Amino acid sequence: MTAPTLLDRFARQVADHPDAVALRHTGTSLTYRELDEWAGRLAARLAAKGTGPGSLVALAADRGPAAVAGVLAVLKTGAAYLGLDPATPVRRQRRMIEEAGPHVVLAEPGLDRFPTLDVPRVRLVPLTEGPLHPGPAREPDEDDLFHIVYTSGTTGNPKGVRISRRSVRNRLEWMWRDHPFTEGAVLAVQKSVALVASPWELLGGLLQGVPSVVLGSDEVLDPALFAAAVAREAITHLYVTPQLLAGLLEESAALAGGHQPVLVTSGADALPVSVVRRFREVWPAATLLNLYGMTETASNVGAYDTAALPDDAERVPVGRAVAGAVLSVRDRLGRRLPAGAPGEVWVSGPPLALGYLGGDDGDRFTTDASGTRHYRTGDRGRLLPDGALEITGRTDNQVKVRGYRVELEEVESTLRKAPGVTDAGAYADREEGETRIVACVTAGEELDVPALRAHLRDRLPDYMLPARVEQVPRLPLGTNGKLDRAALRDVVASTRARRGSDFAPADATEAAVAALWRELLGAPPATADENFFDAGGHSLLAVRLAGRLEATAGRRVPLRRILGAPTVRGIAAVCHEVRKEARG
Repeated sequence: MTAPTLLDRFARQVADHPDAVALRHTGTSLTYRELDEWAGRLAARLAAKGTGPGSLVALAADRGPAAVAGVLAVLKTGAAYLGLDPATPVRRQRRMIEEAGPHVVLAEPGLDRFPTLDVPRVRLVPLTEGPLHPGPAREPDEDDLFHIVYTSGTTGNPKGVRISRRSVRNRLEWMWRDHPFTEGAVLAVQKSVALVASPWELLGGLLQGVPSVVLGSDEVLDPALFAAAVAREAITHLYVTPQLLAGLLEESAALAGGHQPVLVTSGADALPVSVVRRFREVWPAATLLNLYGMTETASNVGAYDTAALPDDAERVPVGRAVAGAVLSVRDRLGRRLPAGAPGEVWVSGPPLALGYLGGDDGDRFTTDASGTRHYRTGDRGRLLPDGALEITGRTDNQVKVRGYRVELEEVESTLRKAPGVTDAGAYADREEGETRIVACVTAGEELDVPALRAHLRDRLPDYMLPARVEQVPRLPLGTNGKLDRAALRDVVASTRARRGSDFAPADATEAAVAALWRELLGAPPATADENFFDAGGHSLLAVRLAGRLEATAGRRVPLRRILGAPTVRGIAAVCHEVRKEARG
């Protein structure tokens, strides 16, 4: 008997529970029938533009029901999609579009940023009239493309990973089988449609009759709003990064009511032991899984139940293989290593992606003498005596920033293309439990750092932007003629030691803002009018700043007001205003 397809599962839910709530978002809801009809009408319009099996749809959508309807519409035509996140710089999106070559663009209003792309368009808007698509003329093969996901590349450009329908279905069925939804389950949807892990959130609950709550961008950025949404919506299932989980736990601990999720999965970065211990204190009845995976393996291939973590543990293992994957630790010649021996982690089995767009698989995807295909992860690890896998580092210059993969070579390549820059190097520091990129540049004359940052913001996503950019006399090289990243830290330290700050606060409020600025960014503001984001700030640091300003302003400072005036002078003025408003 043939296993039901993802569309079969959705059709079954529509037939059995047409009036049940499928999605909730900002106080509104969509039933299964409403969502099915919306997706069906979108699919009909896509099909009228020639979309079908073998086609690729550029799907530009923000977090919300439209993203879910868009994915379902693409599935109904039998096509695949390239997810585009509105937060990604337009230049980067256009490069993806040029390389992937979509046949049609399905975009929410204002998100079609490709005026020179000569392909048909379909607007991703609510539809209540028009024909419904009957379904693809043929069911795509399991090895046909499901979606393309872009990730950071060592060549200086992002690289697209081609992920099959088999791999996505395999990931969903593993969770449904090993961690079935409980009665009253509610799933949180908070990931961008451009991420490899998004199919679980977009479809994982939907295809099992579990209502999904689509969180807004503000709720995802602000842990206080996120925690409030989890409690208000009685969310039971969450998939978050360790950084987001840490903030969520602190905010949830302060809330009255005591709602606890049933299952929380953490992935995309190393899960600190301290976060596991805090989880046990705040949500003792919930299960926390530490997941392991990457874009090239269609999300997760390892899982570890943190309830088993010993009290004296120094690291949280990523556990045993799941979803049919095979995990092994190998030496540089590809030979399997015994338990306890450190080496590179290899993955094989159904989760593996089809490869990179353009076929440039390099030495990452490899086939051994037995004909088995593997992905070489670049992660250093070892197998523990109980068979669980522990990750201990990297074999290359890849780092994780807020759960996103960053190749330092791509940051360096982008810097070298900036006006006036003659060379560039970068390294990663760990501060307050967060990875931050430090970039160094050389130039013939004094560079305009704000202009350089603007150049980067136009080309790199927020998480790839350096927290610090330093102009240095030269880049240190090793005996092999390559950049010496360890020595680069010493060059930065000596450069910063020689540079002072001319900033003098006008009052106690500016002094308090400046102190927080230094705490978060690692350096004092240069002037009262320096831009927080030009100094290395990003959205999550702005959220953290807003939370810590409560002691100065007398109550919580809204994030949007900081974003509207992101300087010491401007933030201090906001604090004065909030204090005055609090007094009535």
